[in-house]
Amino acid sequence: MSSHMRSNMMRRGKAPPPSAARKRGGERKTGRPGAVAADESTDNEPVIRPPKLKTLSFLLEGLFEKRGSDREEALASIIEGLKRKLDHEFLENNFATFLFRSLNCLKKGSNREKQLSLHVIGLLAIVICCEDKLSEIYRELLPVFSKVMKSGPTTLKILDCLAIVAFFGATNSEETESAMQIIWKFINPESASDVDTQKHSAEVLVAAVYAWLFLLTSMEGWRLSHNYWNGAISYFSNLLEHDNKLVRVAASEALALIFETGSLEKFWSEAKDPSLTKYSHMQQLLKENVLKKLNCLYSDIRNENVANKVRKVVKYFESSRPSEFFLTVNGKELKLSSWYQIIQLQFLKSFLAGGFENHMKENEKLQNLFEFNPRRNKSLGPELYASTTDKITVSFFVPEERDPDKLTKEDQKKERVWRNALLDKARTQLMRKHRLMSQEMNSCCYD
Repeated sequence: MSSHMRSNMMRRGKAPPPSAARKRGGERKTGRPGAVAADESTDNEPVIRPPKLKTLSFLLEGLFEKRGSDREEALASIIEGLKRKLDHEFLENNFATFLFRSLNCLKKGSNREKQLSLHVIGLLAIVICCEDKLSEIYRELLPVFSKVMKSGPTTLKILDCLAIVAFFGATNSEETESAMQIIWKFINPESASDVDTQKHSAEVLVAAVYAWLFLLTSMEGWRLSHNYWNGAISYFSNLLEHDNKLVRVAASEALALIFETGSLEKFWSEAKDPSLTKYSHMQQLLKENVLKKLNCLYSDIRNENVANKVRKVVKYFESSRPSEFFLTVNGKELKLSSWYQIIQLQFLKSFLAGGFENHMKENEKLQNLFEFNPRRNKSLGPELYASTTDKITVSFFVPEERDPDKLTKEDQKKERVWRNALLDKARTQLMRKHRLMSQEMNSCCYD
């Protein structure tokens, strides 16, 4: 019925047919989607649903895109996705694709794409458990880092990624120290007779110091080379007089960690001084030097967080024991009682950012690193019994050492590396047995 006919009917006092009213009512309602009667069907109206989260499989395909902006978006989404959920199985199964597509982004992409790819590679090293795959990440990345290690827009991410990859991917102490040397030569060039601590920005210098320290936490003092780190104590002592307070704080924590290694003679170029023949003399001299400079630094600091860090270092050098540090993770208490643990926590928490707690909840590698069980309740009282376990041992065979006089220098080096690899492999097996026993004990706790 036309509008003209309806208007005439209204003038004559007649109501339009019911079908017309229903039609008009239906038109009004479809024009106002929010005003739908409670008893009316909405089957014909579109239902707005929240967008589905893109899967890692979908995002991995994005790394093959030709446009750099599309690859950047995929990399950023992978990082965010791994903050929410650790898909261990998918990452293990598609490890090679993730690694080599990220390396392709690192070599050919924009600065932002390079930064994102470095972060993804670091996450791979944290999540992947297979030792062979971790070693492959190390072997692929170390030559790249040794060439690109220079100040620039990607320097901070390079330092973080190098430290993470070497920490989890190095198979022996020599590989770890190789990565440490790349960082050390970056912040303290061997060619310079007088180190220019202002060469790098304060932000880059702080990041480099903490990356080097993070790797040092994975080394046992007796395994450290006698030649690589001579003069490190003098270098960090000089940094205590740097213009930037954060650089001075990083240097103070470096000296605290070096002190904790119990191998001061490997970091002190003056260790051969006759007056320092006794280890206790070196300890006392370092304490006095650090405390004198830190007391001056502490009086100038206004930031409470920075002041707390300096206060902990001062207390450590005064008592030779670090203050216990407690952190609540997913409602469970994490206790740290050594400098190397504090450095490790600071570094990983900074790298993982918002994903740290989720990793501590789901990532067994980090749980084992900090001896943290997210499923165990805090002890409510004294233990009723002392648990006992059998002694864990690992047997391995090392062939008789060949006569060094009959070997070239290169063969002697290969022999040394090979023997160290055998020892490190045995140590890894021992640690794995300890971890399995720890997991069995943890599974027996009553929540």
